[in-house]
Amino acid sequence: MSIIAFSRVSREKGIQGVECLAIFCLAARLPALWGAPTDHRTLFVQAQQLQEKGDLPGAEKAYLEFLRLEPRSAEGHANLGAVLVHEGKLEAAVQEYQTALTIDPSLHGVDLNLGIAYFRKGDYSQALIPLQRYLSVDPGSPQAQELAGICYVQLDRYEEAVRYLSPLQAQGDPGVLYALAACYVRLGKMQEAEKTIRDLLVREPDTPRVHFLLGETYIGLNQFPQALEELHQVYTADPHWPQINFLLGAVEARVGQFAGAESHLRAELQADPHNFGVCFVLGALLSKQSRYEEALKLLSEAHRLNPQDAGTLYELARAEAKSGHADLAQRHVRQSLELDPKNRQAHYLLAQLAKQAGDTAAANREFTVAETLSKSESEHDILRLAQLSQAKRK
Repeated sequence: MSIIAFSRVSREKGIQGVECLAIFCLAARLPALWGAPTDHRTLFVQAQQLQEKGDLPGAEKAYLEFLRLEPRSAEGHANLGAVLVHEGKLEAAVQEYQTALTIDPSLHGVDLNLGIAYFRKGDYSQALIPLQRYLSVDPGSPQAQELAGICYVQLDRYEEAVRYLSPLQAQGDPGVLYALAACYVRLGKMQEAEKTIRDLLVREPDTPRVHFLLGETYIGLNQFPQALEELHQVYTADPHWPQINFLLGAVEARVGQFAGAESHLRAELQADPHNFGVCFVLGALLSKQSRYEEALKLLSEAHRLNPQDAGTLYELARAEAKSGHADLAQRHVRQSLELDPKNRQAHYLLAQLAKQAGDTAAANREFTVAETLSKSESEHDILRLAQLSQAKRK
């Protein structure tokens, strides 16, 4: 799952969850207030009725008038918060929910509503605080579990997300299955991901987001023809799907379809010229075709965006070596090896550069080190970050 593609789905899930915001009943929760003047009680009931009918401006006005008369009503603040969420006034809603909880911490439903408000704001770390409080009282709440799980997804904390989402898998909700499968992809648990996606296909067949997720899963399983088949279905359905050009380009580069790869990667680069993953993959692809001048521009930008990436430093050094910039190449390949000392190809490159410089002893030393490394644990792969590039975007 790409987080960009997923965030579109998860926010839709959160909006649906807001429809379950609790409306708190004054009579049930604060019987002592029935000693207040009749017009106060009547105003609260009118506000509730307006809220239930969907007259949000009217309900907001009525609750504000009620709270002017009864400022210590936790239910009044909580219900006003729910109205404000529906109106999109999320910051004001958060303040009302917090006031309600300060007055009466036993209103546990407000914790759920507060978590939803933070979720709608995109403040996932803050959302988890009230959601965890709510789950301590109602640990079996599917809505709270799902929201907490998706918050962890958005925070790239996939193990914790799985802990909250996996108990909901049997319910078969497509949004939960999608989120769970995406977590498995991120964790490299491709068998679990594939099984979950198969469950998802039963309930949501032939949609771009499912084909995209299947494509990512097949990439993780090194099944590139199957990955291309799934990704092409996404592209046919929606050529503007987030990251589709990047992943198609990366996989096509991996299988040697260079023309198609360059076309897709340039489309992604035009949409997002400072995308680290695109700059890296397209730069490496051009370097592989001996187009070093173009490659160096892209790889230099990738290095600027992520100066501690060993693979970028290696590709940069390789292009510099081929372009006659031996000193720069030697500096960058050494930096690459400091970050990834098991890169067999980098040791070979450093050996070749040392031999060029007339340092036979250093060249022999690097050739020896390279020969001791297994190809499987050090081989550089242009697709190594295809699934992780978004995490490194600047």
